[in-house]
Parts: sequence; structure tokens; C-alpha cells
Amino acid sequence: MHKLFSDICPDDCIVTSDRLRDLDPGYCDTSRKAGVMLRPDTTDMVAAICARANQHGTPLVPQGGLTGLVDATATAPDQVALSLERMTRILRVDPLQRVIVAEAGATIAELDRAAAEHGLTTGIDIPSRDTATLGGVIATNAGGVRVIRYGMTRDNVLGLTAVLADGSVIEDMNTLPKDNTGYDLKQLFIGAEGTLGVVTAAVLRLFPRPAAKASALLACPDLASAQAVLGLAQILAGGNLLSFEAMWPEFYHLMTGYQCKGREPLPPSDALHLIVEVTGQTQDAAEALLLAIFETAAEKDLVQDGVIAKSDAERAVIWAIREDSDLMMRPLGAMLSYDISIEAARIDDFIACWTKAQAQHFPDVHSYVFGHLGDCNLHLCVGLTPDAKRNRGPIDDLLYATLADTPGASFSAEHGIGLQKRARLAASKPAATLTLMHQLKQTLDPKGIMNPGKVLI
Repeated sequence: MHKLFSDICPDDCIVTSDRLRDLDPGYCDTSRKAGVMLRPDTTDMVAAICARANQHGTPLVPQGGLTGLVDATATAPDQVALSLERMTRILRVDPLQRVIVAEAGATIAELDRAAAEHGLTTGIDIPSRDTATLGGVIATNAGGVRVIRYGMTRDNVLGLTAVLADGSVIEDMNTLPKDNTGYDLKQLFIGAEGTLGVVTAAVLRLFPRPAAKASALLACPDLASAQAVLGLAQILAGGNLLSFEAMWPEFYHLMTGYQCKGREPLPPSDALHLIVEVTGQTQDAAEALLLAIFETAAEKDLVQDGVIAKSDAERAVIWAIREDSDLMMRPLGAMLSYDISIEAARIDDFIACWTKAQAQHFPDVHSYVFGHLGDCNLHLCVGLTPDAKRNRGPIDDLLYATLADTPGASFSAEHGIGLQKRARLAASKPAATLTLMHQLKQTLDPKGIMNPGKVLI
């Protein structure tokens, strides 16, 4: 298959299947099953690859940092993996207008480091920041731990360049906060998971880098108390509230048992633990703001205990409990990760219903809940054996049935659809909406070569 592209891509841009199999597949076991992987280093090369693939009906699967959890990077031997790992250039940082222009293969951490040189920061921050790429977060409309302050990826992208299936280049590298000149075409590619085109570069908003940050770990007796603390923090901190994360008891027990057993910032209990992070003009000001939130919440009996990190090392320990979630695989050897959004008033009922249903139908698996309480996005993870994971269908069905009984809920908050959730999408969207999605796909990719089989059935 590599011969089809040998006149377009230099030898060092082509990885044949025998070498591809030895590379890390990331979170998708079949990411490296392609017949060949191409590693273009310019948008023009991407355009030439797409045009050639379209001419021959050869499927292309765009790939970034391979941190996705819905098998959107899955490949087959008759497909080409299109990796943007060589397109990592930071093209421009404008501190006056607060934007950064970069190629799609740059990681979120690299973007933030470039912004930091100008006293700025990216609004997007996710635990896989050192691996996740700009193109990947755009393709999935990723969220992360700062959504409560800066919004989703969709809110942070001002412009982008995308290559269509036929090799046409849509160059919409807008850098203006306001631009109402016709259809906002960039929105077609944000969250489309590479099914409509390949994003090769983008313009992101930047924000003033906080002079100081302070983090606290708080223990609340129940969800209602935690949500009351959220409301209190939003009032007292206002725009200085950076993150508001929640960890249910089973998750906190498991993670601290692996991370810092006997040295937990707060002892394991039946409490719901929160990570609250605020910013300030000075470290003292940030810590004083957190202390005010803590003390006011304690006076209202909303918080049972708490600790404010006094050093970067202590802050890192607190965040590691929340972010190193791969440890959930250790007890039984495997894990299923569900990414859901639920209206704030219905979270407790959903968790109660799921806990009851899981105990009745799958008593041998263990559920762990954590997530972005500030924007109602929860991650529900199920620890199970590798064999049970390979036969995950009944657990999926039970989880999604429970979610379907929860009004206003979404089965995909920030991870996308990929292969895993196509049937759920087809069953949940109105017919007119699905028809329009298929029409868009047909218009932009009539031969169906762009990440085929993902998102739409």
C-alpha cells in the first residue's frame, strides 16, 4: 500500500505495517493495524495524500496523540493511518490579541509552554496534556479540568485549516474575536473526529496566565453539600474559580490506596471529595480566597474536613489522585470508561439507579465515579477482568439503559463517538438531525474515505 503514496511522501514519512505493529497503540488496541502509516509534515502533503486516497478509494484514519477512549483511531489492514506527529510547529503567538497559531500535531503542553513565555495560558487543559494534540482535542471537542472557566475546545478555537477528502484545503485561520462573514465553517470540523476532514492547523484563544493558583481538597458529606459548595465558590471566587472536580468515595479509596496509602491528604471515608482550584494576584491572595470558601462552607456544615496545598508538591499529590485514573485497572486487570453529562439535579438519582442495577446484574464488577462537577460531566468507570471487557456488551446496554431513563442526560460529554457509541447516537438523535449529519458527510466526503465507520453508521 505504501507504493501508492511513495511519490508524495519521503521514505521517513512512511511507516510500513511490519514496523507499525511495534508502536504503542495508545488507548485503542487497533490504532496500529493499518496497512501503512503516513507522517506528513506540511498541509500540502496532507492535501496530496487525501487527493490520492480519494482517487483510489483508500480509507484514511487521522491520528493524534492516541489518547481517545472511543476507538476513533481504530484501523484495519486496508486503511491508511494518517499521523500528524511531525506537524508540531508553533507558528505564531500574539500576546496583544492573545492568540496562538500552531500545527495540529503540537501537544497541549507544548502550546501552554509557548503561551507561558508571554505570560499567557491555554484555556484547554486535560490530564493527557503531554500527549494529546491540538488536532485531537479539536476532533473530539475535548473538555478537561478548566471548562468551568474557559469552556470546551469549541469555545477556544478561533480558526483552523482543514483538508477535505478530495485534497481541497479550507483555510479559515481567523484570528479575530468577532468575524460574522458567512457560515462559521470551522465548527463543522470541531467534534467531527476526522470524518469530514483533517485539521492541520488552528488558532486558539489565550488567556492571562494566573499570577498564582491555590488548590484545596475538601470532604463533603453528600452531593447536595458539594453542589452547595460549588454555588458558594462561584459567588466568592467569581472569575477566579479555575477548577471544581469531584471524586466519589469508592474512587477516592482506590486512588489514594495506590497513590499515597497512609499519607492521604485527607483520610478515606464515605465523603465526597472535591478539588477546588482558584487563582489570585498573589499566592497569599489565592490561598486566602480558598480559606474563605472552606471556612464559609464549614460554617454551613457543607464541609467536614479540608486541606489547602502549601507547595507545588502538595498540589501535585492532590491532582494525581484525580488524574491518574488508569490505576483503576489494577484490581481486576481492565476498565471500561463512560463519559456522561447529567443535569445537576439528577446526578444523585442516576448514580443510585446505576449502583442498584449494577449490583443486581453484575455484582462482580466495581464502579468508580469522578469528574467535572462544575459542568455536570461525570466519568463512570467500571473495573473488570480482561475477559469481561472483551464481552462488554451487556454492561454497555445496562449503563446506557440507565442513562436513557435519566431525562436530559448525554452519553458523550467530551470523549466523542468513535466506534463505541455509533449505535447510541443513531438511536438517540431525531431522524432529521441524523439525516443532516449524513448529508454533510456525503457532501464533504462522497466516497466515504475519511475515518470510515466512525460516528455515523
